[in-house]
Amino acid sequence: MALKKILIIGIDSEIGHALKKLLLQNGFIVEGTSRKKNQLPNGVSFFDLKEPSFKFIDKHFDCVIICAAITNISECEKQSFESEKVNVKNTIKLIVNATKNNSFVVFLSSNSVFDGTKPFYKHTDKTNPKNQYGKFKNSVEEFIKNNKDACILRLTKVISKKTPIIKNWENQLAQGNSIVAYTNKFLSPVSIDNVVNSIQILINKKQNGIFQLGGSKEVSYFEFAQSYFKKSPNLLKLIKADKDIMNDNRKKFNSLKTYLPIKDSASIIKN
Repeated sequence: MALKKILIIGIDSEIGHALKKLLLQNGFIVEGTSRKKNQLPNGVSFFDLKEPSFKFIDKHFDCVIICAAITNISECEKQSFESEKVNVKNTIKLIVNATKNNSFVVFLSSNSVFDGTKPFYKHTDKTNPKNQYGKFKNSVEEFIKNNKDACILRLTKVISKKTPIIKNWENQLAQGNSIVAYTNKFLSPVSIDNVVNSIQILINKKQNGIFQLGGSKEVSYFEFAQSYFKKSPNLLKLIKADKDIMNDNRKKFNSLKTYLPIKDSASIIKN
């Protein structure tokens, strides 16, 4: 059996890096792209969605995984035109170029395509994004829906040791500084391991559709911080509860009901 050749757009991203590691362990051939021009390793091509050239993708891959995007919600709001160019227009061009070479595409989307008025959205629920980031993701989803050579994987908050908020908390606590975690801001954390395992399922299945992966529960950032550092009692004392006044003290749901092309989708979630 021929080995599957995978291209990861944004291979040096948090998800891209972890996915490369998993796929190589499981015998896949992995290439990738980075927008960092200097010192590109073997198998990694320069590619920037701001000013893309698609020459490198003018060949067949078994699967192309799109991990690159502007993910900062504030940046998407403040620089809407530039962000839409990257997250929508050039991402769609990338999908077109990949699929015309018979490459199957996995597009990573977000729970932000929903308005957060209820918990655990199903993959069949109607989208209603409330910020630019969510609207951009939703636009690409609409383009993909009728494409038999692509699928969508919506994710909730992905957590690893490299996640910026985790790194910031750990740095502050290591210096003996207290951290503030909000009691009225919520997340539904899903581990990076669960994410890359789910992507590998989609690579193997090559099934068109909308799929979702989310945490098994929804917690406040304060509850999450307490859980994350529960094995370090001295650090727990430095975690201070507060309310995010910009959040209007209203609960906003961020959870998704997991749905994957396997019999027991929930089995992929490991707390």
